[in-house]
Amino acid sequence: MQPGIFPGRQSVLDRFRPLMANSRLSQAYLFVGPEGAGKEVTSLEIARLVNCPRQPHCSAPPFCESCQKAISFQHPDIRWLGPAPATISTDEVREVLELKRENPFYQPNFATTSQVTIGDPDDPGPLTVRTLLRFLRMQPFQGPSKIAIVADAHRLTDGAANAFLKTLEEPPPASLIFLLTSNRSGMLPTIASRCQHVRFDLYSENELMELLVTMMGIEREKARDIARITDGNARKAVALLEPQTVALRKWAFHLWGWIHAGRSGSALVVADQLHTGTIPAEMAAAGGEEHLAQARDNPAKRERAILLCEMLNLYYSEVLSCRERQAEWRPRLVAEQEKVRDLARWRRSTTLLQDIAEVDAAIGDIDHNLNIGLTMAVLFEGLIEHAKRDQAALV
Repeated sequence: MQPGIFPGRQSVLDRFRPLMANSRLSQAYLFVGPEGAGKEVTSLEIARLVNCPRQPHCSAPPFCESCQKAISFQHPDIRWLGPAPATISTDEVREVLELKRENPFYQPNFATTSQVTIGDPDDPGPLTVRTLLRFLRMQPFQGPSKIAIVADAHRLTDGAANAFLKTLEEPPPASLIFLLTSNRSGMLPTIASRCQHVRFDLYSENELMELLVTMMGIEREKARDIARITDGNARKAVALLEPQTVALRKWAFHLWGWIHAGRSGSALVVADQLHTGTIPAEMAAAGGEEHLAQARDNPAKRERAILLCEMLNLYYSEVLSCRERQAEWRPRLVAEQEKVRDLARWRRSTTLLQDIAEVDAAIGDIDHNLNIGLTMAVLFEGLIEHAKRDQAALV
């Protein structure tokens, strides 16, 4: 990933620059928009700019000391908070921040199933509201403002939300708070009413393509393909370029072919490998790695199985789109478009919709900790049966 400033949404930054220049910032903002719309990277970039002593000149390397610390998540006056297990350790938080330093769109696996908790009164823990509020009440150490960024603010527990509400009613001096959410209805109305609202939309295809070229250093054509696949979701787009995801996408493509060829044995081998957390070496090579380490704990195994299912549904959705739109179809999977067209000639829309629904159901089962191998085996057998049924209907 290319080093540099946080890739905030330019339209939002342009609105904030005069407010910063004229010291007219509010103390609390609510960034509202879909997952992957750039809310987090934009808030991180605003935080960097607010505390940078060299603005407007510190926009490229070499950065000032304050910006170097902000970019590396080490600034004493900027604090990030997101959903996390109550038992998360300081070392685990440090690892998360290191991963976010390498990829500011990174989201830890536990984020989708955890909450933002209030924390124990005596020992609140590193990613809790009590720790964050203590941070906000302290005087700024290096910059002019203490800045708090709360990702997935709709995941605040009731206790955490009520504690935060008191702070929003009387924000500490020299403090700036950003609450980020993709689900405004999941937040306390009294919290939302005390914030200035900023709306985020998903990236346009060209905007996301340029972001990937600049941030990831990839070729423009590849960036365009990724942008098209992910429908403007930058978090998904960046994740699609990670070695594990590239390998799983390649694996899902082979599995998709085996399913339509009726190769039940090959599909059941995939189910067994997912259960044991292994990815074949030839698939790892597609991601640019000689091998990918075996996933040994259940969360990592679930992540791989879910990612493979998501990639599988990408192919099924493309076939459905091709069949339904026909001459108006615009390929999202450019490299696989001939295979997609071939399958669209004989697969039925009703069965494809059933395939997609069953893959989604398997994702839900895995997420709820059902046996990965058994879930995948049942799914693949069902998908093979559906393909055979459609093929038989042609005769």
